[in-house]
Amino acid sequence: MHELGIAKDLWAIIVQKAKENNISKITKITIMIGETSGIEADFLKHSLVDHIMPGSIAGDATLELLDEKIAAKCKKCGREITKDTIMTIKCPFCGSMQIDITAGKETYVKSIEGQ
Repeated sequence: MHELGIAKDLWAIIVQKAKENNISKITKITIMIGETSGIEADFLKHSLVDHIMPGSIAGDATLELLDEKIAAKCKKCGREITKDTIMTIKCPFCGSMQIDITAGKETYVKSIEGQ
């Protein structure tokens, strides 16, 4: 379960951002989970809610996990590619294999709220 290690890394970011913004009590945490990140949302939530957040500045916080859909852009023709338009590793518009994934591959803290 590598989600616990990822949860610890995300928690370090959350605590750092809370300090930077003078937040002493976190009320809501929003985390984006990329569709191709390989992260299991339930395991990540369990790691945070049951192992990391209790007794902390986010002990009573709401945790929101959102899915970030995959998106890509063709380097050759510049067209945006979504999961719905891609069928192979080639650009569905020009056939190029020069594709950059632009969203949906990372897991990150989108926002924190608090007092």
